[in-house]
Amino acid sequence: MDRDVFILSAASDAGSAGAIHTALEQADVDPARVQDIVFGLEDSTYLPDVEGLVHDAGLTCPFVFVSSGMRAVFFSAQSILSGDLDIVMVASLAESASAALLLVSPDAVGRYNLMPRARLAARSLVGTGSALRAAGIPAEDVAVSKTGESGALSVKELLEELEQGQSQWGMLSIGDSALLVERI
Repeated sequence: MDRDVFILSAASDAGSAGAIHTALEQADVDPARVQDIVFGLEDSTYLPDVEGLVHDAGLTCPFVFVSSGMRAVFFSAQSILSGDLDIVMVASLAESASAALLLVSPDAVGRYNLMPRARLAARSLVGTGSALRAAGIPAEDVAVSKTGESGALSVKELLEELEQGQSQWGMLSIGDSALLVERI
């Protein structure tokens, strides 16, 4: 079993369907290849017509909701790490700005000749220290540390900061959850 999960693209838009469509377009991935979409509920009072939203984005795959955007990233990564899926979309459901991430396995990268932007190096539900220990990375190697509110949108912002600064390592924390990202 491979131990890597790659981020192919990250996009934001006023609506979830637009963010999903843009993330697919940026990565040049056929929507039919997406095996699952995991929505993070950023605001439990906002629940649009998700079936229509998935259809509008051009996807035909199953979808599921989880309690937060960061958990959506974790859940999707675990589906890839377990070997169950190769291409998963993570999207936020928010009334204002929405974001989408396209996550893939190393097999999908090789099979479809895809160019990842970053690698999810470690994730933790008990803080940044645990994520750093899991990856074997000292805290001083992390050039960008960000505290966010929305999983997919915050990951997109972290990627942009890493790319602008030509930095290798970035850490996102939301509450006790932490995600260590390596820019490729």
